[in-house]
Amino acid sequence: MASKIESSEYTELSRVTGWFVVLRWIAFAGVAGTLGAVRLLGLFELPFALLFAITSLLGLLNLSFTAWLRLGRRAVPSRRQTAAFFHAQIVCDFALLFLLVYFTGFLENPFCTFFVFHILMSAFIFSSRVVYAYVGALVAMVTGAFLAEYLGLIPHFQLWSRGGSAAAASYLGQNLPRAAGLVSLLLISAYLITSIKRRLEEKGQRIEVELDRYRNLDKTKSNFILQVTHELRGPIAAVSGYHQMLLRGLGGESPPKSLDIVRKAEHRTDNLLTIIDEMIDYAYMKSQGEVGRVRGRLPLRGAIEENLELLETQAAAKRITLAANCPKDLCVSATRDLLKIILGNLVHNAIKYSPPGGRVSVTAQGEGREVHLLVSDQGYGIEPEELDKIFEEFYRTRAARQLERDGTGLGLPIVKRAVESLAGRMSVYSELGKGSTFHIFLPALEATDEQDPDHR
Repeated sequence: MASKIESSEYTELSRVTGWFVVLRWIAFAGVAGTLGAVRLLGLFELPFALLFAITSLLGLLNLSFTAWLRLGRRAVPSRRQTAAFFHAQIVCDFALLFLLVYFTGFLENPFCTFFVFHILMSAFIFSSRVVYAYVGALVAMVTGAFLAEYLGLIPHFQLWSRGGSAAAASYLGQNLPRAAGLVSLLLISAYLITSIKRRLEEKGQRIEVELDRYRNLDKTKSNFILQVTHELRGPIAAVSGYHQMLLRGLGGESPPKSLDIVRKAEHRTDNLLTIIDEMIDYAYMKSQGEVGRVRGRLPLRGAIEENLELLETQAAAKRITLAANCPKDLCVSATRDLLKIILGNLVHNAIKYSPPGGRVSVTAQGEGREVHLLVSDQGYGIEPEELDKIFEEFYRTRAARQLERDGTGLGLPIVKRAVESLAGRMSVYSELGKGSTFHIFLPALEATDEQDPDHR
């Protein structure tokens, strides 16, 4: 029976077993307290010694369940072991609850309906066949005990009246409707909960199919964007190169008016290249579901210097100083492409939104099992009310829109996605007129991680 656990509910099962242990401690305290109060007040004539023994057994069993649960947190049990543990709890609960109910009036006891709770909980974890097996066992127990009491094979412990047992006719008249009601309650509850669960599972499967279809469509769209933007970048980069040649006078002297036109065209071309690069990064991150899982040893200092070198021309045009401070032996568990996306976007933005003559610094340091990477600028800063929005896709700050009309608003969302793909986290601190600092925390290299960081 342990193999009947629904595969999609394994995690939920582990959580429910913990709930059962906690609820059983509450039930143990409630039963012990109630029995003590009833005996002290002399409200009923019951076999208290036997009831206290059953309650003590409940406490001892739950103590063993608690120990098993704590042991399972250290050494993760298998699916079969977890299911068997849950079945053991249900069987013990049914047996002890049945004994407690039987010795306190059986069908006269209003708590005899508490069997339903276990039926409801198990229905969300196990298949319908297992649930009906439990219900069948309960119905057999209730019916058998009812007939045994009626035939005088076992004594009836009266709850609401003192003295000897009731006559057979009186017992039948009083308890037959109760027995029928309890059996009906168990059967109807099992039918309703399994029917509801089955319908929810069918709807969930249909939704999952639709989600898979939309995921595939989204991946196809991202791959298409990736291919198109790659094809566009080459010709536009060539146009930008020709503009640079004209501005440097490599094609001969040009009139000032012509140079001004070329300069404007180069500015627009550079903006377009930035947008294309962001679209390439965005499509790459969207299309590669496993992009951050294959990581390897990546010396951080070399990666920082490499990315700063690529942006030296942009920084020199605004007389901005680029500075790096990173220990030589500091390594990070990452991929070269993702780190390029992170550093490239952050440093590019720092240069873009800094006034001429400023300073952009990249600092890295080890902090326990993490590497703390900081990218700081002396730019315009970010409005406090916009700090929570800058990582939203397509959002652009007011200052960014004023400085540059064109833009995708994808740079920082791409960076955040790249950081999270590397199992990292990031935050930002900014003061208006003083600049911004982006904090990135990435996992330090683990000894077992030896894969190639050049993997894309």
